[in-house]
Amino acid sequence: MVRNNRLITAAVLAAISKLAMAEEIALELKEVSVQSTTDQNSALNLKQPNSTASRLGLNAIDIPASIETLDVETIRMRGDSSIREAISRTTGISDISNLGAGVSFSARGFTGNDSVGQAEDGIRLLTAAGTLTYPSDTWGYQGIEILRGPASVLFGDGTVGGIVNSIRKAPSRDRSLEVLVGAGSRGEYRAGIGGTGPVGEIGAFRADASVTGGNGYVDRGEHQSEKIMTNLLLTPTENLQINFTFDHSNESPSRYTGIPLRNGRIDSSLSTENYNIRDDEQNFMEDRLRAKVEWQLSDALKLSNVSYWFNANRHWRNVEYFAIDNATNTIDRSGYTEIKHKQKQIGDRLELASIAEAFGHKNRWVVGYEVARVDFRYFDNFYNGNDPTSNVSIKNFDPGYFLTIDPTAADFVSKTIQQSLFVEDAFDMTNQLKLSAGLRQDWINVDHESRLTTASLDKDYSPFAYRFGAVFQTTPSTAFYGQFSQGSDPVSSIVTLRPRNGAFKLTSAQQTELGIKHVLAEAKGELTFAVYHIKKDDIITRDPNNPTLRVQGGKQSSRGVELAATLFPVSHWRTDLNMALVDARYDELRESSGVSRAGNTPTDVPKKVANAWLYYQQTSWEAGVGARMVGKRYADNANTSVMPGYTVYDANVAWRANPKTTLRASLRNLTDKLYAPVSYDVEQFILGESRRVEFSAELSF
Repeated sequence: MVRNNRLITAAVLAAISKLAMAEEIALELKEVSVQSTTDQNSALNLKQPNSTASRLGLNAIDIPASIETLDVETIRMRGDSSIREAISRTTGISDISNLGAGVSFSARGFTGNDSVGQAEDGIRLLTAAGTLTYPSDTWGYQGIEILRGPASVLFGDGTVGGIVNSIRKAPSRDRSLEVLVGAGSRGEYRAGIGGTGPVGEIGAFRADASVTGGNGYVDRGEHQSEKIMTNLLLTPTENLQINFTFDHSNESPSRYTGIPLRNGRIDSSLSTENYNIRDDEQNFMEDRLRAKVEWQLSDALKLSNVSYWFNANRHWRNVEYFAIDNATNTIDRSGYTEIKHKQKQIGDRLELASIAEAFGHKNRWVVGYEVARVDFRYFDNFYNGNDPTSNVSIKNFDPGYFLTIDPTAADFVSKTIQQSLFVEDAFDMTNQLKLSAGLRQDWINVDHESRLTTASLDKDYSPFAYRFGAVFQTTPSTAFYGQFSQGSDPVSSIVTLRPRNGAFKLTSAQQTELGIKHVLAEAKGELTFAVYHIKKDDIITRDPNNPTLRVQGGKQSSRGVELAATLFPVSHWRTDLNMALVDARYDELRESSGVSRAGNTPTDVPKKVANAWLYYQQTSWEAGVGARMVGKRYADNANTSVMPGYTVYDANVAWRANPKTTLRASLRNLTDKLYAPVSYDVEQFILGESRRVEFSAELSF
């Protein structure tokens, strides 16, 4: 791993050295960043374009949807090094990542990667087996945009709860170099390097690389990762831009699935225990290529095309489930699991956009076609239902090695082809009233072929999504909006759909939302407020006349209130606040016992989430303290396994030694709170990170 880190660092240094030797050319490239460097007095970015909630280049205040943008400066001020950390501080979103799901979130009453999508620069890697693993590190990104509520009009199925979109830093002909070096308690380390500059007379290049690692906060919790991101921008003419990117990442997160409960409660004496095996494995290796062409056909018309290729190889080998034997005070272990994913995705998206007037009114529209193909191979060792078990002492035990009865073998292969036509329009009815609409029609084919049985599946879906909305601006700084939208989620990940689920159609969801967005006078801050109601139909339930049969017809809904604010009340002070209250429930759901769960809360959904940060900022230094509060959640549909709510406090202090050097100290979980952010099983909770301190140096040249 050290050799890999050195190779990555050497490659980036060589690339940046080449940039430094390139001849400086006066020709300026047309700006392609989706947002400019954020003015610190507009931290919610309401007056900035947002590419996640709309493809029309509209500012956030003009889009009838709940949008939030985290800029890179805010991420640094909070000391967040991972996407998970950064997103869990935004409005109404909680982190429910675990070993099997990778990076995963809960939003507006819906959970997991089949309901809360993730993308990079607007391109999604389709979800396989509920797992998404990239991106995970904030290094190399200009910001993160979040759209809450159904995002199917722009991103297709699997986004009823919302979508998270990480925005890369763009190349520039202005030379710059950034370096980050950090170390912390428990052997944590982090290093990053990124630079940009001119290439020839028409180009600009950017490269970003990072390495992270450490011992983790539980026994044998070691983790490490490295990535490199490259970006070449060419502008042959003032109306034509060509952009190429290539990325590689190799990540090995901690192999930890939590601790078993004792009589339904967390036993604090086990807080650092890790009951996994000695030769555990969790590795994600991903490569990405992308080519984007933007051609300004005229002042009012632009054609763009993006082609991409993803390749992901994932490997798990662990024992995952634990239970306390109270009679012997030992741990029973089961779920000796080995899984491999080999996933390739190739796709293309073509768009034609216009800003021409219509009937004497300002009008923007975009129409496009998108196609993606995913080839997936899935390997496991539990196809015959055989599962070894073991028993170890509750402490000071020998972890042992991986056990299996059946050898790991190819379980199935699948081919998924998804095509879509989409259109979006924003029409200025008056100077104050903007009407908008978005439509998307998808055609999805899944071809599943078992390698172990004769089972197969050839299934077609044709989900239709829409969003209709209106924005009324009483002043240039105040906007009232409303929208009605429809999206869809699969009953399980489309790419890994099993024949047993082949008879089921996609679930459908409708959302009604009303909200207010306001920019305070004299740059005193920004505010957003939203109320919404989402209902989701055709979730899997049990036949009331025969509980052994799985059928569609269940219903799930959520309603809630969200408030976000960034305030600059007096000189040198800044406050970030957000709060979400959610009433999520199963309106109709029966389990295999035949018992109705109607009225119960879905698993891993908190009723309330709130975040607060208070900063004091001077020219040469700044300090901030923050709180993250997540309410009570449940680990089962019966709502008998309770995950207590928690509040975790963090702090960050930075000193600008000179204009190009910042020294920072970040403190996580100041009170060393013992808490569980997510469940792994009904009687097994994953504990959150214990107290940690990290020191870093940020250098720019």
